[in-house]
Amino acid sequence: MQQTTPDELLDGPRFRTLCLAVAARLDAGVDRAVGALLEPLTTSYGLLADLRPEQDAADALAAVLSSVDTRQLAAWTHPLRFLPVLEHTVESAMPWQPPFVEDAITGLPAVRNALRTVAEAVVASPSAAWWGTDVDRTAQWVTQPVRNGVPEVVASARSVAEVLDRWRRYVVAGEGRSRVDGPVADATGGVWWSTPHEFGDEPGGAAILPSSTRRIDGLGSSGSTLVEDSFGDDEVLLRSLQPPAGARVFEVHGAADWARLVERYPMSVRWARRREWWESTGRDEHWFLPDYAAVAADHDAVHVSVQGYLAAAGRAIDVDGGATVLAGWAPDETFWLTDDIVIEPDAERWQLRSAEDEDEDDEPRWVRT
Repeated sequence: MQQTTPDELLDGPRFRTLCLAVAARLDAGVDRAVGALLEPLTTSYGLLADLRPEQDAADALAAVLSSVDTRQLAAWTHPLRFLPVLEHTVESAMPWQPPFVEDAITGLPAVRNALRTVAEAVVASPSAAWWGTDVDRTAQWVTQPVRNGVPEVVASARSVAEVLDRWRRYVVAGEGRSRVDGPVADATGGVWWSTPHEFGDEPGGAAILPSSTRRIDGLGSSGSTLVEDSFGDDEVLLRSLQPPAGARVFEVHGAADWARLVERYPMSVRWARRREWWESTGRDEHWFLPDYAAVAADHDAVHVSVQGYLAAAGRAIDVDGGATVLAGWAPDETFWLTDDIVIEPDAERWQLRSAEDEDEDDEPRWVRT
């Protein structure tokens, strides 16, 4: 387990968005102050550098945030107590375009500084104690969405070595197709994720490695609900995944860990990610991914904890020779780089039930059916 400091977490746009959502749940005045700041702006999306928010409104929001009473967070003990704001944080991620303006304003110095008290209370809350833990080797579940009655493909039916070889070829081919030496605004786009998952034209389709997330309390798998660029799935199949004994797992608990992974196993995606990551970060860099084929020589898996996701996702992270972005990952997700895993054939079926379905005045929840 590794604990990232509140200040390091506040460098992450996803964590700042979460803190703003927590503050809004604790104090209705936060939403009113956010609305007053956003009202003069004429766009729903935008990088902070391109916005011109009114300083008085920013200071007013900061004042409200500074006065939020966070003492009740110390009494939050259920590990899913933060789930609604985690869902909001992940669903609002935009790694392929400028962020929601509501997300962007959390980068204003006055607003960010005012969020520190909320950040400290969130990190100290018992409900968030599992966010910085290593992969749970005893409770891993593969989440398979069911769409229009058909289970989606979540892993390629080949050996890991074959999938990684195909993945690497797809990445290299994408680099060649995407190269544009002119202005970044003229570059082609389309690919934005940094997971070991690529599409291509070879027979057999995509190159996808299996991934899993943990089971927490009454939630079958965090992977059923915490998904970037979600399709809004309301039905999933869950299968237990057994890791090999002594699995070598690279743990990502913050931006520095992700940078270390990329620097140790760099793969250039300067052209294929150029347009999308410029749109989402405002930077035109020499971009890098982890070369997962090389990672697999030393590690059986890569795990991004909830804390690691909140600290690293949604930003440009400097590495030797350029920068990288953590995109497409889910909080607490582990991608497996070894064939020595066992995925149980028997599946649990889970459905998302609304409060009306359950006759309860509460958030929609996943139910095993």
